Formats: sequence, structure tokens, C-alpha cells
Amino acid sequence: MLPRLAIVLALTPLVAHADFPNLSGNAQVNGRVNAVGPLSAAQIWSRTNMTCLISWVPLIDGNRVFLVRQTYAWSPYDPPPGEARVHCLDLQTGTTLWTFDCPFVAGQWTTVVYGARDGRVYVGRGGNGGSSAAPVYCLNAQTGAVIWISQDDVRTGAYEGIVFMDDGDPIFASNTEMRRIDAVTGATVWLTQRTCSVSGNCGPARDGDAIYVDEVAPGGQRISRFSATTGQRLYSSATMPGFLCQNQPFCAPGGLVFYLRTSNEGTPDKFYAFRDTGTGFETLWSVAARTEAGARHAVTPDGGVTMLSPEGRLQIRDQLTGALRAESPTPVLAAHGFTCSMVTVDARGRLFHNNSLGAGGSAADLRVFDSALQPEWSLSITGMSQGGPSVASDGSLVLAGTGVVRRYWTPTCAQADLNCDGRVDGVDLTALLAAWGQPGPTDLDGNGTVDGLDLSIVLAGWG
Repeated sequence: MLPRLAIVLALTPLVAHADFPNLSGNAQVNGRVNAVGPLSAAQIWSRTNMTCLISWVPLIDGNRVFLVRQTYAWSPYDPPPGEARVHCLDLQTGTTLWTFDCPFVAGQWTTVVYGARDGRVYVGRGGNGGSSAAPVYCLNAQTGAVIWISQDDVRTGAYEGIVFMDDGDPIFASNTEMRRIDAVTGATVWLTQRTCSVSGNCGPARDGDAIYVDEVAPGGQRISRFSATTGQRLYSSATMPGFLCQNQPFCAPGGLVFYLRTSNEGTPDKFYAFRDTGTGFETLWSVAARTEAGARHAVTPDGGVTMLSPEGRLQIRDQLTGALRAESPTPVLAAHGFTCSMVTVDARGRLFHNNSLGAGGSAADLRVFDSALQPEWSLSITGMSQGGPSVASDGSLVLAGTGVVRRYWTPTCAQADLNCDGRVDGVDLTALLAAWGQPGPTDLDGNGTVDGLDLSIVLAGWG
């Protein structure tokens, strides 16, 4: 078996863990990361001199964190210079490496960091519910220098997020349109029309060539598939009854698409699961769900999907059947009963849940659960809103509140990271081959034997 194992591992690409490039952390916007998050609330650094009115998501590319700190209220929106500055922080130390003031023209909106990937950071001032459009600025992640300004304006705002193609092209969406932009030149690759029931939270999810968005349908909403290559509309799901919705779909391998269709209407408020058959959508199941607006739920490594029960308990359900697998012992709602879930799931199936209570002086709770939804640890940060949980490839957790930005981290070995250096590379491969066939550091599942189960874990860790 050893020669065959050596061949298999030698041919397996040594894929580095992905960072946190966009809202919900990946193209499927399903909250899955390939790192193991902190095992406790061990704070590494805290920036308390970066106040803001609303906490926007920290995005991570390599050893850099990118986020906006907004200091000016709108109504009307006529900001002074520097009011919504982009900050680039060193992930390890929290030190500011550079800042960028996105140019403002009357009618535009607050600055958004749309995404960060491959050494490029995409920022702009589109948004305010898609009512305003603005250019996208592509910045050098190392220096903050402008690489290009987009050929066309986009309407995407802070609540939509973007998704990336495998080649790095970003796809932007608003309530009326979607646009793919060339990552190298800033030119529009395609533009297509769509409809969304509200003017925010209308972002896309991508799985291969499939782009999924929610759209208005007679009597409710539906999920529609577009081609990521051409922008062509292909087909839509059956209608989900209900007046409107302020959530976006997310997806999982196997053509699975999930959608939280809630708007505080009682009976129609449900969590839906669909299967994309390649020619249409099959409705797999739906269950009653807690009303949430702007929520971002997640999938688990073992085929689960998260949602909130009508009572506000965090649940894991089977992706295919909807069967309840686990439920939190108590509700995860904020003190006054409202929540807007922001969920990230790490490589061990542990859930990081931010109940995301708005801005201002209200506290938001970050609760960490194991894969069976048993509580591990928690903390509160004032005005966390969209400010995390963002988990980096080394397991760092970055959270942002209205008055603080923090990094939490504990040393841990993520799957095949046998020497605990935060990377899966040839050093780990050497350790595995040396230890194969005897108890030791590659006994990843803790059963006292290095066997095929450990090999499965290792291969999963290499992507």
C-alpha cells in the first residue's frame, strides 16, 4: 500500500488554504473555510483607534486584512475627505500598512471593499440599494496603488458582496443587473439584467459555470441560474410564496442551492433547499424558519446546512433531506430578540455565529459551537454588524465592531498541517510518509492507529 499511497500524494496538488476574499468567504458564499479557527477567545491584537458608524466585513488575502471604517453619517450623503477610508492591516500585528480614500462624486455612496484576491483589492462607491453607481478601483494589495479603474460603473453595494471566477474575474450584482469584470483590465466581460425583490442583499453565488440569484416571481421569489461564462439567463425554480426577501442564495457541491425566504410574514417564512439538475431546479425540502434579513448561513463539511428555528435556535439540517441533525441548547438571538446571522464554519465543522445586531451602541455576540452545536466559547463586541466572522488561512479570526478591530488566534494543526506551521506543504508530506503504519503525529482522528481514515483527512486537507 505504501508505494500506491506515495504515488497518490505525490500527484495530489499541494493547494494552500484559501483566505477570506469576499462576504461569506468563497464563491459559493456558503461560509466554509479550510482552516481551523481559534479554540478560545485568545486575543492577539486590538485596534481601538479605528472607530466607525457601521462595521463592514474584514476581507483577508495572504497576510493582509482589508476593511472600511466609515465615520460620516448620511442624510444627505455629502461626506468630507477620508470619511470612509479603506485600511490595509497586517494580519499578524494589526499595524496599518496603507490606506486609500476612494474618490467621491455627488450621488455616490459610502466606500465598499468588494473583494480581495490574487494580490488585488476591489473597492468602490456603488450601492445605497443599487440606486447609485460608481467605478470600481482595483488596488495593489501590497501598496494600495491603483492598478485600474473599471470601464463601467457598478451598482453593487456593501450588502451584496461579489463572487470570483476561477481566473479571478469578479462578478458584481445589484437589484437590477449583474456584471462580470475582467480582473486584468477592468473591462466589462458581460452585463445582464435581473430582478430582486428589494434594493439590497441581492448578491450572487457561484458553483462552476452556474451563477445563482434570487428574483421576483408572481406571488413570491424564485432562484434563477445564469451562465458565468456568458451572463445568459438559463432557468428558474418554482415560486417560493411570500411578499419579499432580503437574503441571497448560497450553494454546496452536487448542485445544491439554499435560500432563506423570510420577511416576517408567518407561514410563508421558510428555509428552502433545491437541486440544480442541469436543466431545471428540483425542490428538495423546506421548513419553517426564523425571520432574518441580510443573513449569511453556511454549510458544514459533513453535508449539513445551518439555519435558525422559528424560536431562534441555531440548527444544522441534512442538505439533502432537511432532517434535523443538531440544535443549539438556547436561542442565539440578540438581547431584544432580533438577529441577522453571519456564520462561518471551519475545517473541523465548528461554527462561528455572529448574531449581527446592527450598528451604534448595541452589542453583538460571537458564539462558537462544535460540530454538534455544543457551545465552546463566546464574546461580545459593540456594533459588530457585518464585521465578521472572517477566518484566515492560518486560523486567525478577525472581527470588527464600531469601535474596535481584533484578531483572535490559537495554535492548532489544521487537518494535514502536521508540523502546525499554518501551511500544508511538502514538509507535511514527508512527515506523513515517514510515520505511515505506526502511531504518531499522523494519527489525526485519535484512534491510536495511522490508517485510511487519517489518509482521508490528509487528502481532504490538500483540497
